[in-house]
This record gives sequence, C-alpha cells and structure tokens, in this order.
Amino acid sequence: MPETKKKLPLFGREIDVSEVPVKSAEESVNRYVLEDGSVLKVKGVASSFLRLDGQYLPDGNPVYVVMMSPITTVESSPLRKVVETTGKEK
Repeated sequence: MPETKKKLPLFGREIDVSEVPVKSAEESVNRYVLEDGSVLKVKGVASSFLRLDGQYLPDGNPVYVVMMSPITTVESSPLRKVVETTGKEK
C-alpha cells in the first residue's frame, strides 16, 4: 500500500504529512507491580504513523507522529471483588 499525503492540524496550523503503512510489527507488553499489590500489563497499540514532510531531527532522521491507544489489563490485585458466576457481587 502506498503512502498517503494528508494535512495534520498541529500547533495551530496545518502540517503536510505522509501516512506510512505498516509492513510488519512486533508488540510487547510492559508489566507493572504497584504499591497496593496489583499487577498491571500495559501495551501501546499504534493505529497510524505520520511522517512530517520535510521535517528532520538534528541527527538527520525524519520526524514521525504516532497515533496510539493504551491497552491496560489487571493481571492480579488483592483488591479484587469476588463475583458470582451470575455476575453479581458477593
């Protein structure tokens, strides 16, 4: 799939960007143990990659904006409520 040219409203003006399709992906999960004893898994899921046309970092690499959403799962928690199979709390 080819890149798609778009305009992105950024910092009060429209910026020329190219949406770059994903060729392949590897996703990993971060695991956090909280002070209350809960264990959470958090993963960022990217939905879109936009390269700012003609914009480069000081090291020469192009600038990208990544649209993403966090996905959070509670792996375990001592605060968990016991729920009957009917869906009602005990």
